[in-house]
Amino acid sequence: MKFIAAILFLVALAFAGTDSTAVQPEPTKAAPVEQVSVTEFREELAVRDSVMQVRDSLCAVEKDSLRKSIVVEEAKCANWEQSYQTMKQNNEVCAQALSVSIGVSEKNKERADDERKKAMTMTSSSFLGGLAIGLLVMWLIMKN
Repeated sequence: MKFIAAILFLVALAFAGTDSTAVQPEPTKAAPVEQVSVTEFREELAVRDSVMQVRDSLCAVEKDSLRKSIVVEEAKCANWEQSYQTMKQNNEVCAQALSVSIGVSEKNKERADDERKKAMTMTSSSFLGGLAIGLLVMWLIMKN
């Protein structure tokens, strides 16, 4: 098996060496050096510098815009924080006022209940007093 592989390899080398259509790399040629005049070179540099200057000014404007946006966002954040603190404080004040109001309402209800009990006691005691006087009068009448 190794022998057959070796023969096939040698045959392939033989055919590869005799192939006239094989592509041979061409020797590299030096590119011709183009000479540019000094004025053209200076003009190109001036164009490049002006383009770079425009880009730099655009970057500066964008940087300033972003800084101003950050300042605005920080101001908004501070404003929201202050609004939150104010609402939190107002909520606490309202909760305290509500608890005081509930306490006063409960005290008023207790007073009303006490007054109702007193009124019922006075009514029943006056009724019982009237009955007692009536019985006393009846006893006095019956005794004579």
